Amino acid sequence: MKQVPEVTDFMTRAELDARLGPMHISLYVAILHCWLRQGGSGPARISARDLMPISKIGGLTPMYRCLRELHEYGYIVYEPSFNPAEKSKAFLRLE
Repeated sequence: MKQVPEVTDFMTRAELDARLGPMHISLYVAILHCWLRQGGSGPARISARDLMPISKIGGLTPMYRCLRELHEYGYIVYEPSFNPAEKSKAFLRLE
């Protein structure tokens, strides 16, 4: 089986981080999926409309809470756009 280092590295860190729950992991994988779909370079251009169906998170409040916490915990660098016509940016902190 082929390993994807972006996934295996994150999962190794997530396994050791008691602060992360299933929604954090699901949201991170959704961001990673968007990033890979966009070519796998630079920031992932994301919106709630893109992330919610992929991550299976059903509400805006828990999705934005998890997004903020992933940023605070150092897994991503999140730059919200605050402009409905422009997507936000999420930089994956790949190690």
